[in-house]
Amino acid sequence: MRRRNILGLAAGLILTSGQAAPYAASDRVRHVTVLLPVSKDDPNFAENARVLRSALLKYGWVEGKNLTLTFASVGSDPDAIGRRLPEILTPEPDVIISRSTAVALALHRRTQRTPVVFTQVSDPVGQGIVATMQRPGDTMTGFTVMEPSMGGKWVGLLREIVPDLKRIAFLQHKASSPISTALADSIAQVGPSLGLETLIMPLHAPADLEPTFARLAALDRVGLLVSPGAFTLENRVLITALAARGRIPALYPFRYFVMAGGLASYGTDETVWFQLAGDYVDRILRGAKPGDLPIQGPNRLSFVLNAKTADALGLTVTPALLARADEIID
Repeated sequence: MRRRNILGLAAGLILTSGQAAPYAASDRVRHVTVLLPVSKDDPNFAENARVLRSALLKYGWVEGKNLTLTFASVGSDPDAIGRRLPEILTPEPDVIISRSTAVALALHRRTQRTPVVFTQVSDPVGQGIVATMQRPGDTMTGFTVMEPSMGGKWVGLLREIVPDLKRIAFLQHKASSPISTALADSIAQVGPSLGLETLIMPLHAPADLEPTFARLAALDRVGLLVSPGAFTLENRVLITALAARGRIPALYPFRYFVMAGGLASYGTDETVWFQLAGDYVDRILRGAKPGDLPIQGPNRLSFVLNAKTADALGLTVTPALLARADEIID
């Protein structure tokens, strides 16, 4: 595995406010609850927990000393998330950390206004989660993951990886990825300009995946784009396996799809957001108001390529693409 230094980004993204004291000043043990859309046996769950613990420790928050951390798996169904929250959030924590737009929306609908630091949320202003990016207001703040124009960038990159494509398909799960509608519009706009037919493939449940991929595998020279969101994250192993079985080159929104065997990804590195979440949680526990902490968006995107998958698909990766890759998985 060859990887450039993309995690160093975290230090540059954290807003400067002076160094935190080596030990957090606290008159009592604080409780932080973390809501994740993946199961507890998913490696992604453990990795998120590891990064967050490390980030909080840097600011002097030590489990068993002045901090209690609770990690909960809430799944990808927004309605189910809302039904589970009262049980998970009793007693009410001091701060909630959430991942994914679906989880953030469920928290926004709560009447209890506990401070929330969200990660990997798309278009929080458009979704009505916060008032503005600079002054979120209320009790929620956090980190965005992408803009709608990303859909068009994905089309261009996948076409560069597979020059003879005739069609681009987009896996869309609206319930867990509200931004997927805007991404689909961007894809549908850019695709024809490159001579590509665009196909929007709606998903509602895991049972939709196999028949959808069977349909795609029957098409000639089709490439695949996958929407972000809790549903595709939760089902990434099946999605990448079906793409491999159907010999469908696919570009994904995040690195963890490539680690599961996917061809390539172009997007933010999620590790950065959990490092930054630790900074915002520290500020809130020390008295800052979430509504005064600006929403931060990505200022760098990383291109990750799985050379083994490219070889299995019979693709010739050009030297130019190899040079552009931030990480090449061998």
